[in-house]
Amino acid sequence: MNSETCTVITGASQGLGKAFAEECAIHGRALVLAALPDTGLPEVARWIERVHGVRVHALEVDLTCDDGPGRLARFVEERGLAVDALVNNAGVGFNGRFGESEPAQNETTIRLNTLALVAITRLLLPALRGNERAHVLNVASLAAFFPMPWLPVYSSSKSFVLAFSLALREELRGTGVSVSVVCPNGIRTNRGARELIARQGLAGRLTCQYPEQVARAALKGMFAGRAVIVPGPVNRFIRFASVLVPRAIAMGVITRRWNAEARLSAPQRSAASRLNVAGV
Repeated sequence: MNSETCTVITGASQGLGKAFAEECAIHGRALVLAALPDTGLPEVARWIERVHGVRVHALEVDLTCDDGPGRLARFVEERGLAVDALVNNAGVGFNGRFGESEPAQNETTIRLNTLALVAITRLLLPALRGNERAHVLNVASLAAFFPMPWLPVYSSSKSFVLAFSLALREELRGTGVSVSVVCPNGIRTNRGARELIARQGLAGRLTCQYPEQVARAALKGMFAGRAVIVPGPVNRFIRFASVLVPRAIAMGVITRRWNAEARLSAPQRSAASRLNVAGV
């Protein structure tokens, strides 16, 4: 039986997930990486092994499929790996009017952002509890604190991740398993995300970060046992403003901001709508 201890990271082939993998590898942690097929995961795994000298197990899997989370759990079990950290990073978001959205987009968002996260956490929880100390880090979003017009399914899914994480944290208090949730603002990942951030001007420059910055802050908070991690001082101010500012005012500001995105022509909106399938 292999007693190797690993960190499991989903959505690990690009963006924030890849940054999580590299940051963990820098600290000598062996990895189990999961990502969609044909997104470059084997190459990422080989690169991390070569550069950082850690063992990397890679599984190409679609976590929105009914058996996707089960395949990941069996992959870990069949190799006899001990899991002391789980980073539920895989996620997707689509920007646009709900009335013009594709049902498949909405279903994919719900399946990946909520159902897959819950299933993976439940399946790997026994392995996590087998350690004296273990960690779960769920990736939500600053959108978890606000209902978001033109991102209604995405923001609602991230609100679920936030609430689920805090509830599970209380359930597991005293067991040795600590649950944290990171709520970043925009992340400069794929082309659509970068274009969307660029259109925000000064606000985008002040609030949006690179994947490496978010991953570093999130893992530091996770290992410190923090409940909610919001990377960046401006974003932390926005988070607290969500409590202090009357909802009607906050919703007016958000609506005006995202209404500008809704005015994009159809081809522009299509190109920019998919925020990031590896972690938003």
